[in-house]
Amino acid sequence: MSMIETKGTWTAVHPSPPGVTGLDTNHVRWGKGTQKSGYKFEGGRTEARLDGTEFVLGTFTHENYPIDSGETREFDVDLKVQVRFEDGTTSDLNFTFHHNETDNSGPHPNDIVSLPKFISPQTVTVNGEKYKVVISGFKQGGRVVREFDSKENSSNSAAVVALFTKPGKPDVVITHVDPKGTVAGSQSDEYVEILNRGTEAADMSGWVLHADGTGKDFTFPQGTVLQPGGRFRVYTNERHPESGGFSFGSGQPVWHDHGDIATLRNKESREVSRYPYGHRITPQPTEARSPGQAHPHVHIQNMGDAPLGKQKVTVRLPQDGPFRFTSDQNTISVWNNKANKERKFTGTVSDDGRVLTAEVDLDLPGGGAGAPLWTQAAVDAGATPGPYTVHWDFGNLGATDVTVTVK
Repeated sequence: MSMIETKGTWTAVHPSPPGVTGLDTNHVRWGKGTQKSGYKFEGGRTEARLDGTEFVLGTFTHENYPIDSGETREFDVDLKVQVRFEDGTTSDLNFTFHHNETDNSGPHPNDIVSLPKFISPQTVTVNGEKYKVVISGFKQGGRVVREFDSKENSSNSAAVVALFTKPGKPDVVITHVDPKGTVAGSQSDEYVEILNRGTEAADMSGWVLHADGTGKDFTFPQGTVLQPGGRFRVYTNERHPESGGFSFGSGQPVWHDHGDIATLRNKESREVSRYPYGHRITPQPTEARSPGQAHPHVHIQNMGDAPLGKQKVTVRLPQDGPFRFTSDQNTISVWNNKANKERKFTGTVSDDGRVLTAEVDLDLPGGGAGAPLWTQAAVDAGATPGPYTVHWDFGNLGATDVTVTVK
């Protein structure tokens, strides 16, 4: 994980509509007369993880007002985003937004903003490793889309979601399962969402999406290609061309409402991605004293039908906090309810003592079983009293922040 700060400037509009102003700022406008439409980009400070997890690059706003754009109805607007990392280094990333100034009185009066290029041509170096930055899309109402439908006579905003990825290969993962359809009985509108977070296209011909609970499979047809940053949805018994048009074709629900595991395998039957759902991770605030020990706790509950299995668990202490993992504080503990005892899983500690990573067997049966997890870190002498945030990451299962208050 890396803390980054972003800020953006609009560098070019091509072909240019009349009245363009604001180039080389974060707010570009166009249109004849005093009233103009335009784009704004507001960056900020955020935690950007390096494992392909999406983060918010900034906020995009389209000020959409009826304007005269002459004969130029479609054009590209180039954005340069400066990213500043914790060590003070900076990188400039370049992306293109495509604008469709639709006919305000036509069948679709809303303007359309899309992303013709998802990958910045530049690479960035973080902790000695090279990465590309891919824009996933615009996030609205919990859904990431590639086209931003902008209402007339209003200012419309959405988060621009991006991710770091290793260059030169595809990286296909299951990102979401929506198991509770709104169609009574068949739940035909259940779906699974799949993302290519890599920089190369993925040929998914013959790949299989498997529902563990019901045993149902969907096989992707020959010629199925998922582009970098692209998303597919596989519905239970509906077809939506805008998200690939894929369907199990099942008249019965495919996904268990309370919990299940979605698995994606390639044509060689190798597991590419696994997505368990139906669990709850709850932070447990704790107190610590200086000098002394801190014991960040979480509680995980499995409401599904299958055990959660082995997961890569990462605990990150705050970079500016008074906590350290030491050489003999390198375990994550789980209370095993079946055996009525503690199980310890040994991991590795980063050189700065801020990060502990371990493979943990979350042997929790379904049906609501739960267990506490905790670890131990040293508290510096003379630590400033107050609350500090410890980040727990469970990979596909999700993440949460725990508050440790130093007294």
